[in-house]
Amino acid sequence: MQKVFFLLIIVFWGLSLWGQDVIISDKISVRDDYAFYLLGKQNDQYLLLRDKETDFTVQAFNPNMEKVWAKKVQLDGRRTEIIDAFGNPEGFFVVYQYRKKSQTYLKIHKYDAAAVILDSVIIKSYGVRYNTPFPMIKYSPNKEKILVYHTENGKIVKSISFDTRSMKINWEHDFKLHQDLDRKYLFQPIITNKGDVFLAYEVNNRKSKLSRHEFIVHHKTKNNLKQISFPVPHFLVSDYQFTYNTIHHKLVCVGLFAEKSINRANGVFTFDLQKKQIVKIPFDQKLIASLAGKTSRRKSRGAEDLLISDVISRSDGGTVVLMEKVKIFHRSSIDLPGQFRHSNPSRMSTDYYFEDVFALSISPSGKMDWKTILYKQQTSQNDQGVFSSYFLWQNKNSVRLIFNDEIQRKTNVIEYQLQTNGKAKRNSIFNTSDSNLLLRMRDGLQIAAGEAIFPSQYKRRLKLVLVKW
Repeated sequence: MQKVFFLLIIVFWGLSLWGQDVIISDKISVRDDYAFYLLGKQNDQYLLLRDKETDFTVQAFNPNMEKVWAKKVQLDGRRTEIIDAFGNPEGFFVVYQYRKKSQTYLKIHKYDAAAVILDSVIIKSYGVRYNTPFPMIKYSPNKEKILVYHTENGKIVKSISFDTRSMKINWEHDFKLHQDLDRKYLFQPIITNKGDVFLAYEVNNRKSKLSRHEFIVHHKTKNNLKQISFPVPHFLVSDYQFTYNTIHHKLVCVGLFAEKSINRANGVFTFDLQKKQIVKIPFDQKLIASLAGKTSRRKSRGAEDLLISDVISRSDGGTVVLMEKVKIFHRSSIDLPGQFRHSNPSRMSTDYYFEDVFALSISPSGKMDWKTILYKQQTSQNDQGVFSSYFLWQNKNSVRLIFNDEIQRKTNVIEYQLQTNGKAKRNSIFNTSDSNLLLRMRDGLQIAAGEAIFPSQYKRRLKLVLVKW
């Protein structure tokens, strides 16, 4: 029987106080599934694609999260691998790779809300290759443009811009990365709703090479290509994120700068390519002590374990930066003396700590408007941290951070409602006792301004949780 949480508000924390409806599907056995994909909402139904490597099925759920139909979709060839699947107002799409007559092809299928195929296009033929690349995908905000890319020899990014409305390739281009880039996949690709692509990264982020430390941005349109260099010889970078402001149509970089070591951030920096100006906002010692959870008067050398998790564009051209404290520890699961204990990876255990979120609002001129710390403490072991961190839900008037209070089945699902003045209101949305839920928050999908869906996975059983505001 379906479980509709708004009928249980008296038992579970008085949900009516906050105005959420929480609806849970029946459990789905995913014992033989390789992966699953949330496809969004089509014709008032919520679609889920299940990947069993040789069998691919779309399941539809009604607004009460009851399963109403299931349909197999046919993909080509043998050794088929789904790269990704996603939905937009046009329907839903499956991008996959397959082999046929010793050749490897990359293909996209377009389906309607009833899982009837509408179009099919081969994006790329890789020919006969010993090592076939596994491409990655980036989407435009409206998911109408996609960028498919992979690296060759660590220094070339082979890219294809594709339009899902016309089902045509816009362009193909090989980006040549800077020779000083040490490792592949350190670049950050962005594709806009117009189909423009930005490929950004940094080089020489070392004290010994600080005089040559710089950010490099490749900007590709259909008929033009520009490369922009932005020197930053005065500080190291602990972490950074590029984002495209869709309101003011500009690329912005926000990062954490470091004075001594990239492992300890001393503040936030920001710049946009139009102004050619960089602004630094140092952390004060009180803030660093708060992030570290220390009350010692001894001067700290910087904030450790801090990562930029999200950058939100403000309507006035400023930004709100969300930084999360993340720690990962590897340890032996048994205590034996000598080198024996270190020789077998199966005896190792990994602890994940996803802690407080630090929010900072920066004005268009680069000044700090406000700052606040959103407190949380999430600890788990050997789960890749998939149930930790938070889901960012936003519309024009509100920003919410939704997360599991503890990483266990019996816990509260909490939200921080972040206001435009930096004030944060903490609410309990619902309690997962007696429902066998373990929500994968980071895999949630916002469907509308007041609607999001989350997968819950426990012991190879999947449930879909629909939350409405």
